[in-house]
Amino acid sequence: MNQKQLQYFVTVYQTQNIKTAADRLFVSRQGVSKVIRLLEEELGQPLFVRSIKGVMPTDYATILLPHAKRLLEEYDAIRGLHTLAAQSKSVVTIHALDHVLAYLGAPLINDFHEAYPSIILSIVDTTDAMALAALTAQRCNFAIVTGPLDETHFEGIPLFFSNYSVRMHKSHPLAKKPFLTYDDLDGQTIISKGRAYDCFRHNIDQHILVPGRQIHILAETADESIIRALLLGNKAINIGYDYADALYPHPDIVSRRLKAENGGQMIYLVANLQVRTTKASRLFREFLLEWIHKKDPTS
Repeated sequence: MNQKQLQYFVTVYQTQNIKTAADRLFVSRQGVSKVIRLLEEELGQPLFVRSIKGVMPTDYATILLPHAKRLLEEYDAIRGLHTLAAQSKSVVTIHALDHVLAYLGAPLINDFHEAYPSIILSIVDTTDAMALAALTAQRCNFAIVTGPLDETHFEGIPLFFSNYSVRMHKSHPLAKKPFLTYDDLDGQTIISKGRAYDCFRHNIDQHILVPGRQIHILAETADESIIRALLLGNKAINIGYDYADALYPHPDIVSRRLKAENGGQMIYLVANLQVRTTKASRLFREFLLEWIHKKDPTS
């Protein structure tokens, strides 16, 4: 089994038509059919059922598809390493909780590039769980997420503490208060990132639903344009982290700290204890910690 066979298989699966797949691959129909036939012989399983209208993937093909895609991604990654090596470049990949690196800002990226021009930062915004999953699967060098962490698998270095906050239209009744408690949220309509995020689960599930407070969840989304539109229309309030508030200022939207015991979470730079740290990763970690300390000596 080789890269060519996997690419042909994935393309035929996606198009479910040999001619369309051949056109997309810029080869002949006979060439595609031959490659698929040889792959089926090697695997000892039929991958497609042929018909006049096209081809239908078998159950085995459906099971094989995600593995084939993953292998093709690895091939691409290896080619990327060759390109970077030719340019004497290294890459540090970071999967971070939405907006954390935006909060740290372009100055961090620019300062790091000036200090280490041969290291490229590759940044992916995601959820806590997805970032840690990528770190476990060795698809990134670091995750930047909230705690708590599984210390048997991960090493977490505290970066900064972020308080929970509530955003709303300036005319909303809650805007008159200097800070809010969970009792203030009883009966409110909320737009929030959703249960994929630890912030949502911690606030909504643990402190609102379990104690019996009543809220109306309008929707769950991480799309800031949707959240902002609903806040500006005074249709809902939004629960999140205060570090994100500074990213999207608007004169008609105000933020109030959610004051409560454990009313926030620590943000960590996380490494996989099972993976050897590269030189580029060590340099980024040292630079980030020093950079944040200069920005906020109390961190």
